[in-house]
Amino acid sequence: MTRRPSPPGRRGPPRRATRGAPRRRPPGSAALPRLILAVFGALAIGLFVAILLVYRSFTSDLPDVGDIENFDLAQGSTVMSADGTELATFAIEDRREVTFDEIPQVMIDAQVAAEDQRFWTNPCVDFGAIVRAFLQNVQAGQTVSGASTICQQLIGMRLIDPQVAADPDRVMEMKVKEAILALRLDDRYSGETGKQRVLEMYLNQVYYGNNAYGIWSAAQAYFGKDITSDATDDQLTVSEAALLASLVRAPSRLDPTTEAIRREVDGEVRYVVPETAGSIRTRNIVLNTMVEEGFISRAEYETALTETIELVPPRDRAYLAPHFVYAVRREANDLLEGEELLDRGGLRIVTTLDYEGYQLVAEKWAQIAYDMDRLSDEELVDTYGEAALGWITQLQDRNINNDAIVTVNYRTGAVLAYVGSANFDGEATPEHQPNFDVLGQGYRQSGSAFKPITYAAGFESGTISPATMFMDVEGEIVDGYSVPNADNRERGPVRVRDALKYSLNIPVAKAQQLIGTDNVVALAERMGLDWDPRQEEEVAVPSLTLGTIGVHFLDLVGAYGAIANGGEFVRPHMIERIEDSNGNVLYDHATDAPDAERVISEQSAHLVTDILADNTDPAANPLWGPRFQLATDDGGRRPATLKTGTTNDFRDLQAVGYLAPDPDPEVAEGAIVTGVWVGNSDGSPMRDGLGAAGADKIWHAFMESALANVPARPFPRPTDVVEREVCVPSGLLPTPDCPK
Repeated sequence: MTRRPSPPGRRGPPRRATRGAPRRRPPGSAALPRLILAVFGALAIGLFVAILLVYRSFTSDLPDVGDIENFDLAQGSTVMSADGTELATFAIEDRREVTFDEIPQVMIDAQVAAEDQRFWTNPCVDFGAIVRAFLQNVQAGQTVSGASTICQQLIGMRLIDPQVAADPDRVMEMKVKEAILALRLDDRYSGETGKQRVLEMYLNQVYYGNNAYGIWSAAQAYFGKDITSDATDDQLTVSEAALLASLVRAPSRLDPTTEAIRREVDGEVRYVVPETAGSIRTRNIVLNTMVEEGFISRAEYETALTETIELVPPRDRAYLAPHFVYAVRREANDLLEGEELLDRGGLRIVTTLDYEGYQLVAEKWAQIAYDMDRLSDEELVDTYGEAALGWITQLQDRNINNDAIVTVNYRTGAVLAYVGSANFDGEATPEHQPNFDVLGQGYRQSGSAFKPITYAAGFESGTISPATMFMDVEGEIVDGYSVPNADNRERGPVRVRDALKYSLNIPVAKAQQLIGTDNVVALAERMGLDWDPRQEEEVAVPSLTLGTIGVHFLDLVGAYGAIANGGEFVRPHMIERIEDSNGNVLYDHATDAPDAERVISEQSAHLVTDILADNTDPAANPLWGPRFQLATDDGGRRPATLKTGTTNDFRDLQAVGYLAPDPDPEVAEGAIVTGVWVGNSDGSPMRDGLGAAGADKIWHAFMESALANVPARPFPRPTDVVEREVCVPSGLLPTPDCPK
């Protein structure tokens, strides 16, 4: 059939395109992919260039990893008192280098388990650990986990400037540089032989506490063992190796010599580390890792876990004020965020200690607990004077074996005197552990010395006043809880002023319930108290106000300082300034420390002070005033506060008191608070300890000896604190029915 052609001007029906024929693309459609590729290409090039520039910025000033073999040993850091006395030098290094082949395999395995479980297989950087630590730190909101390998730690010790590493603003930069150097170190020290050399350098370099640098010195210092010897007695046990390995993370804090207990077994002196020591807990963690990583068998693990750690006798020390020096080291470690700079940085640490003044006086009177049952009466008179012999002999044969003294300037927070136990170099017994710092490391119950904090919380909240009456009658106070007074007497209606002055238990326990236990806890914490971690779940208890929760005694004295300072809390400190080897200031307390914090009003603080000042005034307190009053050089009375504390079974005795400040708030001289603790290191009870006798006697003797050049001042009364007569039965203002 012939198809008729379409009329002119009209198009025929569209035809289907033949399969496979190319379609016509819209104009410009081919340019879009090319544009996208160009953009991504430019971005990739830019990113590469940026990474290259960042890499160059991090690596341009990196040292050669080959320099790790040319490491110069550390410069010691000097500790100075405020009056210019050299107290100590850190890191006069006790070190003997050993080869890898001389290091026991058990020590190698323990150190790898403790610090870098993938040491033998990772490229000197553990990327998995970095990710894990990053996630843990993000989740915690602070640094709780690190990821430095043994290689990175060695680089940090030998190649990174410790002053730069201590700069908090350059932490991330240093970590990146450390990782880059670690990768280069892995290239240089490749294979098993290379890793052995790295571990050899590390184990010869790292600090183990107790002035022991390197593994040979550590084994000697703690166990008296020569790890290069084949003798049976010189072989480290699995438990000993794990303990040494665990010390690297915090050598000063975990130093087992500070917690070891002296025992005599068959006439032989041994220093046993108790199971509660921090070094034992970290040892157990290392042992657990060793068995998980296959370094030891389950049977070896069980044996090591139950092994008693015994140390060799402590080495002689050349430190003045040794308890203070070790406390300074702990504080410096916190300020510098690590101990490496202390041990190799050649620092000059200027402290707060008044060595020639308060410290020497404190050391004299803190010796009493050690001397009184060892010296003859004639020797006691020669040492302490005829006047002291009477009360010293009253303390004899009462199982008093230890004491501690601390003096703080409450306006500045400067620790002026610090004796953590009687006679640092004396003979150690379970009751007297001379190296242990009771003030800053021990948790002791404060007993009645806590009561001023409770009343301060009540005054601050307006719940009570010194005139408030409580019934001093024993009975249930809350939830079946009751408490007697120390003398088992009841006095009926008693004003708060008398209840605190005479340290009555029943009224203060009732006051705590009225004020609110949580309010008392909150104020105590604002005043710097840190609770015994073994009791931190049971702080808010009815007996809190009786000092049943353990605290650091230094913290308790600091809390009294806040009351003395008109309600402003200044945290006690020991370091004024840290300078590097070139004289540059790394830390200055005057500019770097937090400001004083107001914790209670000046008026509330004065009410507590006014009551406690009665205890040294015979006219206001005829019971204790004659015994506690402080005399001036001209025979007058020096105003001072005093509060004693006695715990159940007489396990802890305290006396804390302070002087009035200078009227000029800018003058800190003479604004001192002093605390004395008396007891036994093992917590065994003393005999006939009622009234804190011992602590108060030593406090009184110290204060009269130390204050010769301090002017006597009255306690100032804030202008808006008023004095009124009250009705004795009610504690309210007088009425016609109750005129007095």
